[in-house]
Amino acid sequence: MGVILLVGTAKPFSKLYNLTHRADKVGISDEDVLKEIYVDRIVPSKFQPRREFDDSKIIELAESIKQNGLLQSITVRELADGNYELIAGERRLRALKYLNETKTKAIVKELTDEQMATLALIENIQREELSPIEEANAYQQLLEINNITQEELAKSLGKTQATVANKIRLLKLCPKVVDAISTKKITERHGRAMVKLETNVQEKILQQILLQNLNVVQTEEKINNYLELKNENKTSDNIINYDAQKILAKLLKEISKLEEKYDVDLSKEEDEEMNAVVLTVRVPRYKQ
Repeated sequence: MGVILLVGTAKPFSKLYNLTHRADKVGISDEDVLKEIYVDRIVPSKFQPRREFDDSKIIELAESIKQNGLLQSITVRELADGNYELIAGERRLRALKYLNETKTKAIVKELTDEQMATLALIENIQREELSPIEEANAYQQLLEINNITQEELAKSLGKTQATVANKIRLLKLCPKVVDAISTKKITERHGRAMVKLETNVQEKILQQILLQNLNVVQTEEKINNYLELKNENKTSDNIINYDAQKILAKLLKEISKLEEKYDVDLSKEEDEEMNAVVLTVRVPRYKQ
């Protein structure tokens, strides 16, 4: 039979809800239930932003738990089928499973999906070493779930709006670049430099970064050179594609529309000069 205790909490995430006037929806009370539950009845959170876990750190944590016990209980919510969904503490849960623990004491909360998602995301942002992409996804989900602005989110997390915006901007990168950042083949700053590029160009720049071991400054220089050349080519294309006869044909077409609209014949004369084609149109003052 499980032991049930009452434990106080300092409301670590209240800043977000105080800012957005949603403190009543946090789902964090001053009296949380600590309950002993079976480890195999705890299922992962679908709102967990972290996708990669360092096995060596899990083992290190497991050894610490073995020596000192679990210093901080994991947090869960009870599901209708009798299982428990993890809110916070996936590394601790993985360590317990590594140790083949059958039971653990967990803080059990009653939360809606919205509250659950917010709590899980903020807990991970504040407590875990998320990758830049995982952090970006967490920010984006918090904005959507709570319907708040980037400025409000930044203030609630004690960050600048630029920090939040720069992270979210990474989500515009193509999958190959996202994977390279996630696997630490390139840095977040490399990725930010590529945001302004088309997908196929991002992939080409990524290949150059990896093959030539380019640092951020070198990458930014390559991208700036590419953009300058692109703009120059665009200007050149406009000059090369200039065709006086095409312009003349369009003018004549518009004149024909006017003739049809007003049921009038407009006399037109073309004269070839050295540097121009002169088109003279005579519009009768009165309709015949």
